[in-house]
Amino acid sequence: MGISSLFRFVLKRGRALAAIALVGLAAACTPSYNWRELDVAGGHARAAFPAKVESETRDLALGGETLKFTLETASVGEAFFAVGSAPLPPGIAGDPVARRAAGLALMRSLYTNMQAVPPLEFPAYGEDIEVRGKAMGKPGWLRARVWVTDTMLIEAVAAGTEESLPEERAREFLRSVVVKP
Repeated sequence: MGISSLFRFVLKRGRALAAIALVGLAAACTPSYNWRELDVAGGHARAAFPAKVESETRDLALGGETLKFTLETASVGEAFFAVGSAPLPPGIAGDPVARRAAGLALMRSLYTNMQAVPPLEFPAYGEDIEVRGKAMGKPGWLRARVWVTDTMLIEAVAAGTEESLPEERAREFLRSVVVKP
């Protein structure tokens, strides 16, 4: 196709191009996602974050134990993406019942943090959890997954408001998280 033929084609498709231009302008007003993959959870997992990642370690009281919980986070606008992890103390790591209790306590905390009522049964490790409630006094939602290995407690969370966190971005983030064997 020559330049003049291409030019005529473009003119005929003017309406379509105008629509595409409007979509482009609308996209320019939305937060941008700049995905980057990195190892997290002390090398026990890999995840793709939509922005620059920051890391913080703090004590987490969970099921009567205090764990050193590292949170690796990225934000896009008011949407928050995180992978949190904690090495399990020997008393929990060596006891399957204690590991399960720690995993359930972490799942329950997702509901508590969103001021929502937890379900009677939780999903299996690695399956999606969706919670709708309030965060910092505003309506919000999160999608998360929790894993418990022989040595680690790991969670991945995408959280925000209906406006700030598109469902597909939350799913994209969670699909990217791979817990290494």
